[in-house]
Formats: sequence, structure tokens, C-alpha cells
Amino acid sequence: MNYIFVKPGMNPKEIVQKVRELPGVCLVSVGMRDAGQSDYKNRLRMYDLKTLAPYYNEMGLFAAECHGGARWHVGIMNRRESPFEEIKILRKLMPNVLLQTLIRETNMWGYRPYPKNIIEYVVERVDIDVWRCFSFLNDVRNMRTVAEVVMKRGKLFEPAISYTVAPWFDTKYYLKVVDEIIDLCGGTEEIILCIKDMAGVGTVTSVTELIDAIKQKYPDLVINYHRHITDGLAMPVLLAAAKAGAKILDVEEDTLTRFYGHPPILAVEALLREHGIPVNLNRKVAEKAVEKVRDWIRDYNWAESPFKGFDHMVTKHKMPGGAFPSSFEQAEKGGFLHYMPYILRVMSLYNQIVKYFDVTPGSQITWVTCSGIVNKYAKEGGEEGVKHIIKLLEKFVEEKNQDFSAMEPEEQKELLQLFKHAPGDFKNLILGHYGKLPVGWPDEWVYKSTFGDEWQEKIKERKETSPLEAIPDEDLDKLKKQLEEEIGRPATEEEFILYLMHPKDAIDFIKFREKYGDAPLVLPTKVWREGLKKPGDKVEFEYEGKPYSIELVSIGAEKDGVVHVVLKVNNKTRVFEVKTPRAKKEEVKKAVKPNEIGAPISGTVWRIGNPKRGTLKVGDIVHKGEEIANLESMKMENPILAPFDAQIVEICVKLNQRVEEGQLLFVLQPIETAKIEEPKVKIENLPH
Repeated sequence: MNYIFVKPGMNPKEIVQKVRELPGVCLVSVGMRDAGQSDYKNRLRMYDLKTLAPYYNEMGLFAAECHGGARWHVGIMNRRESPFEEIKILRKLMPNVLLQTLIRETNMWGYRPYPKNIIEYVVERVDIDVWRCFSFLNDVRNMRTVAEVVMKRGKLFEPAISYTVAPWFDTKYYLKVVDEIIDLCGGTEEIILCIKDMAGVGTVTSVTELIDAIKQKYPDLVINYHRHITDGLAMPVLLAAAKAGAKILDVEEDTLTRFYGHPPILAVEALLREHGIPVNLNRKVAEKAVEKVRDWIRDYNWAESPFKGFDHMVTKHKMPGGAFPSSFEQAEKGGFLHYMPYILRVMSLYNQIVKYFDVTPGSQITWVTCSGIVNKYAKEGGEEGVKHIIKLLEKFVEEKNQDFSAMEPEEQKELLQLFKHAPGDFKNLILGHYGKLPVGWPDEWVYKSTFGDEWQEKIKERKETSPLEAIPDEDLDKLKKQLEEEIGRPATEEEFILYLMHPKDAIDFIKFREKYGDAPLVLPTKVWREGLKKPGDKVEFEYEGKPYSIELVSIGAEKDGVVHVVLKVNNKTRVFEVKTPRAKKEEVKKAVKPNEIGAPISGTVWRIGNPKRGTLKVGDIVHKGEEIANLESMKMENPILAPFDAQIVEICVKLNQRVEEGQLLFVLQPIETAKIEEPKVKIENLPH
């Protein structure tokens, strides 16, 4: 029996019709993308994942989600793999399979809204068949540009509803979102609708009710249900979704399944078959794929979450599966992993105060905001301080039903300090820079807490429009020139697209690959991560059809932070100089004077200046409260504001430079003491 029913090259209408005609359901394997994001910190390498491709090619999948989400960013930042080369590898190895991406509407594969011309430029040039697109605000307006470009290219657009269970997000609300999606896409003939249950909180009842309501209103609409398994109830809910009319379900290899990812492919097939629901899957080939994962998955034990086990409390805090690993990693690096249960509790209270969907970038905004609150109280009062703020929030949210006036004066005063140090992206969120919040703006006290005395003026700045309308186009020629100045040569189109998404990390990636070539693609995972440890250790691989062998001969003693390593490369001895972390480093200047502006946190300088004025330079006049730079940290923006009216005397950092907390960024001179250069031509002498 031939299980392959859709292929690259088919137009969207043909693909949708083929799915409709299938008896029962078909499957998307997210093993190459979301499985790795949810349980392995996006560290699963193409070296290993490509071993699944021959099985995917015969399995009869609807699609393989192999691209997008945070995999794109971590690929260039950590695995040192380009998403473009991954696509080329998979196209060659599994030509029968639709390749699928996950794109965050105006945020694309980054963490901030991009202007329309960048979205158009990038989406037009990425070779993907199925474009799953979601808005963490369910602001369908934000999907428009992606939808227009994808559908114009003749690719399949898959708009997604961000889904959770809460009193304010009922079936009536979701049906309205579906109406807006159908209107945007001009009907149901050329799209597939995804219900993106990113935290895995949908119940048998809620999911059945929603899919049934959608199918009653739009009987021809093809529905794909995507669900994580953290609450432990994924299997019965997937069965309920199929019975209600979902035609496509997301799964992953059983051997990849842990606690934050997706349901296991073989178990799902067996469950549905037992209930009389046909599944378009070559099970024998799927079993081989499941077995193949066993060959290499142990090399990623280190990447798994430190918290093992299902967690039905996800229905309270609603952290999505894809956000758990990165959050754990950030907490571990920051030394506050032990506070994770408290952070999750604060999240469960926070998401009743500011209502949106905890999926990127919303999940990162929630995480950074709530972990910041916990860390502040931990620094000031230890564990008892953290318990104190949780008790205060429980009283406010659960006992007083968020009636600010019902709280004691001292409690009100403390709540008004809650968001004082919130990240810049939280401020952007409640000012509408990402789009409209799904069920309205937060209460006034949240603005007072965030903006202090300026809160009323800030509310007047709040936007009701989509970022697509508010963000001006950027000068692509200028941006490409900046990249080429950084790398010292003409940039390829693929390098430029990487740069448009993640400037600093793209430059680091390009320079890494210039130095080390295709090593990330050919070295086995154990060697890639751990290297050759002792004399006699050897790695053998094939590159461009030729065999290679590298053997460690010796490691010399460290001197002044430098070690000499002797290797045999294809039996030829070579000596390499390796700098250790103890090698002499350039001294970092700190901001110590009142007119010196330091970095409030460690991060990357991704902008010097602001969108209104563009890039700032020495000699420019800036005004109190004006943004003069922006740092990216933990995927969030952090604007640096001028503390007073001043002239810029010195800019001490470069664009895309990594800086430490307290590092000197600017030297300013107060305007009253600055010597402003007079214009060389007097105004009255200018010709009229």
C-alpha cells in the first residue's frame, strides 16, 4: 500500500482536498523541530536528525515540522547550523515529504515585531511548503503579510489559533478568531487551521466542544490539532479531537517523547486504530524511525530538563512545552533554578492580571517578568521574601478578585512597585506594540506600577493598530552594508536573512563557519560536544566523499592561558594553539560617574539610537527619557534611556557587542554645561 498522498510541488488546493478525502486522520511529525525545542533545548543536531529522513520519506506523513520556532535561532547560536542548509539536506533525503515551519507572525523567527518589508523579503526567499503561523495575542491582523506572501507563492498557509483554557477564552471567543482567519484567507479551500494547544491544557470536553463548533460553522475546514503532553492527558484528548473532526494530529517518535513535548506516534496510531479511526501511517517504517532514535538519543541526556515527570499544574501556570527547556537553562545559568516552583506559581497569578497566551514571544515576556519579580524578592528577603510576594498576589487575585481598592494601603503601595523593573518588552506589550491584547488592556494600577508618575501619558501612547501599520520599513541596503562591513566581504542572500533575524548571532555564526567550515555537519555529536579527551582518542568521518581521521596526540601544559594541542589529521601531525578562559582579556570599563551610562544588565547591544531618530553618534543632543540604546537579554528588549538632557561625548560600545552588567556604554555631558557648536552660517544670512 502506498501511504504517500501529498508531496512538495502540489498546490494548496490539491493538498487540502487530498486531506479531506483521506479516511480517518494523518499525522505531522514534529520530531525534527518541536520535539527538540520542548525537551532537548533545541540541541538535536542535523547530523542525527537526518538519519530519520529515509523513514519519513516512506511513512506517509502529512508533513515534517523541521524548521522555525526557536530552532532557527539556537541553530546559528549553538549548534552552528544554518536553517537553509538543513532544508537543502532534507530536500535531498526525503523528497516525498512536505517541509513545515513555525513562524510567529510579525516576530517571524525572532522575538520582536519586524517591519513589513523585512517580513516580505524573508518569507519570499525561504523554501518551505507548509507555513504554520500564530499570534500570541490571536491578533489575526498581524498574520496578514505572512499570509499574503505565502499564498501568493502558492505555498500552504496554516494559520493557528493560540489556545488555552480560561474563563475569558471560551468557544465563542475562539470562533470569532476563526471567523477573522477565514476572512483574512478568503475561505477554507486553500488553508489548514491549526489549534495550537502549546501548553497542553485542553480537556476532552473543551477540545471536543471547540472542534465541533468550528466544524458546524465551517464543515469543509481542515483542522490540525497540536498538543503538548505535560498535563499527562494528551492521549484521550487527541482521540477526542479526532472523533470531533480533526484530520491532522501532531506527534513525535516514541523514543523522543519525554514530558514537555508531544504524543508518541506509535501509541497514537494504536489508540486511534483500536477506536476504529484509520490512520494514514506506514507503521512498520514508523517503527524503524522510532528504533533509529535509540542509536543517538543518549548523546542528549545532558540537554533534558532537570525536572522530570508530568505536571498537571501546567493547567495553572500554563508555561508552554517549548518554553520549559530554555527557561530551565536560563534559571540554571542565573543560579536560581531552585526558585523554579515559586516562579511558576507567580506565573499562574500573573496570567490572571495580564491576559494573553504564553507562547513566544509572550512566554518569554511572562518568564522574564515573573522570574525578575521572584529574584528581586529573593535578593531582598531570601526565600521568605519570595513567599511574601506570592502570599500578597494570592490575596489580591484569589481572595479580593483583583479589587485594588480592597487591599490595605501598604499592600497597594507594594503592588505599585511590582512592575517597576519589568523588561522593556513587557512595557511594549501593555502599550500595544505587539498588537491588541486578546480580551482588553490590564487595569490602570498595572500602568501606574510600570511607568510611575508618567503612567497617564503612557496610556495615551497606547496603540490599537497592528505593528504592521505602526513600524516603518527599514533600509535593507543599509542593513546589508552593515553586515558586509562586519564580515569584510559581500554577504550571501541567506547570510543576510540570518542577519535580519538575529544580527549579533548571525555575525558570530558566519565568522565561526568561516573559521571551522562544515565541522558542525560532519562531526559526531559526542565529539562535537565533548571533543577528543585523551591521547589516542580518534574520530573518523566522511566529507565531500572523502574519508578523514583526526587523532589526539598530546595536550601541552597551559602557559599564560594558552595550550598547544598536537593532532594527527589523516596521519599528518599538526600543532594548534588554543586559548583557555584564563587567557589575558581586555579590561572592561565600568560606568562610575553620574554622567556615565552603564548597562543595567548583561546582554547584547542590538540598537544604538531609537526608531524615530535612527542611529545616534557622538555630538548628538538627547533628551531626558529618550531611548539611546537597546540591549537584548534573555530574548527581551531593554531600552537604555537618557537620564537627563545631554550631548553624547563618547559611545563606548559597538552594535551587536556583548556587554556585562555595569559596563560603560555612553559618556554624556549635561546640556547646560555642554559646548554646543554654533552653526557656521548665521540663520539671518541664509538666502530666502
